[in-house]
Amino acid sequence: MLVYVVAQYPTIRAGLTALVQSQPGWSVVGDELPTTKLPERVDIVLVDLDGLEDPEMMAKWLEILAPRAGLVAIDIAAMDGRRGAMRQAPSGPALLGLVARTAEDYGLAFGALPRDATRDDIIAALTAVSSGLVALDRRLAREYLSFRQSTAVAAPVQAPGDAGGEMLETLTGRELEVLQLLAEGLPNKLIAARLHITEHTAKFHVSSIMLKLGASSRTEAVTLAARRGLLLL
Repeated sequence: MLVYVVAQYPTIRAGLTALVQSQPGWSVVGDELPTTKLPERVDIVLVDLDGLEDPEMMAKWLEILAPRAGLVAIDIAAMDGRRGAMRQAPSGPALLGLVARTAEDYGLAFGALPRDATRDDIIAALTAVSSGLVALDRRLAREYLSFRQSTAVAAPVQAPGDAGGEMLETLTGRELEVLQLLAEGLPNKLIAARLHITEHTAKFHVSSIMLKLGASSRTEAVTLAARRGLLLL
């Protein structure tokens, strides 16, 4: 497994690097704040959030590093009153939601651990995420389920032309945001810029929306969504 370690503080960075390299077949391919794409492939990005002033940077790091498997974030909790506390730090649930949404935007598995995660906890999370699984500390599981519920559409999407009301998969919160921008006539490039995601990710969301709505074009997707009350007019 090839892991890229991101941490603000040298001691934490060194500790995480040593932990990864202690596992047979695991290696660290980088441990600096990423600014350019690497020639090597990366399987997982391991991020320690202590001292991170802008958690939205995770999305930029994923875009640069393009990991194949996922993201594991440590320190999912409010950090008030501690060294390196974030300015306007999001609460634990909000930060967990940000990690989940960031991973989803890039089609990745993810893990989230609190500050007091043990060595074994981190190894277990990395192992699970490398297999495409979501790995959560049990204390965070309820917060993640709450996040998932809050980002789902309240009313399911009905299959087109189905008077019986057969239900299709619901749109996610991110898909609703993309749908709203579709209704404004924005192309994928501008949708990506507006939502701070890659154009590839925007295209993926548009395709998913069209599939769930049973639409054959962007225009038809907007029309069907409007009829079903999924757009803010």
